[in-house]
Order: sequence, then structure tokens, then C-alpha cells
Amino acid sequence: MRAINHALTGTVIGLVVKEPAIAIPVALVSHWICDAIPHYGSGISEKYAMESKNFERLLYVDTVLCFLLVVVLAVLRPDHWVLAAFCAFVAASPDFLSFNRWRLMRQGLKSKLTSYGQFAKGIQWFERPIGGIVEIAWAIAAILLITPFIQ
Repeated sequence: MRAINHALTGTVIGLVVKEPAIAIPVALVSHWICDAIPHYGSGISEKYAMESKNFERLLYVDTVLCFLLVVVLAVLRPDHWVLAAFCAFVAASPDFLSFNRWRLMRQGLKSKLTSYGQFAKGIQWFERPIGGIVEIAWAIAAILLITPFIQ
């Protein structure tokens, strides 16, 4: 799933749960639950996808959207906004474990999947362009769940 959807999910968890000892681990686990849901993938091989300009552009867009989400939380300051922002980061953070693999592949070097990488790839059983519809619906649902907390 796109990083912004992981972050939106973490935000919902932080705003709804309100208890850090529960919200933070739930936000972390939400990452793998979201990845197990059908979601967007380019439909081309991982090697070519990770080397593509489109993949890089999507990373930048995700980064900007995640940053804007935290800015919105910081400006509007709903109750437990710091926890919500932290949970957004925690929910998206497992993807950081793939950064080194992406960097090596971008340099044209071989990169073997780690045990974690095999797990993460294994649960993402449906990554196809049509999964973008699920991603859009997920984002809309998360925004609708967040909205009452920021009004």
C-alpha cells in the first residue's frame, strides 16, 4: 500500500485509540494488515518497477503527502495529534526496511531479499494497477474517519 495510506491509517489509530501503549503497536501491525489488502502495483517486474522514474515520482509524492498530513495535524491540533502523527510514522515505517534494497537496485546492483523482505513481499499478494481503486477508497475512508477529529 502507498505510504500515505499507511500514514492515514496510523493517524486514525492515534486519534481513535488515544492510548500510546496500545496505539503505537496497533499502528505498527496495521502496516502488514494494509499490505495484505489488494493495492496498487505497477504490474511490471519488481526490478524494472523499482528502477523506474514512475516509482521514484510516487515515492516523492508519498513523502510530500505524508509531510502534509503531519503539517495538517500540527496546524489543526486535534486532541492527541502528536500521538496521531507518531502513529502515522510508525504505520509507514516498515517500508524503510526496504530502502537499502531499493538503493542497490537503483545502482544496478543485485540485492537479495532479507527474511523480512520475503515476509513483506509474501503478504502483498495482489499488487496491480487496478489496486489503485482500493488505495483511493482507503484514503477517502481514512480521511472521512479523521475529519470529525479535526473540526
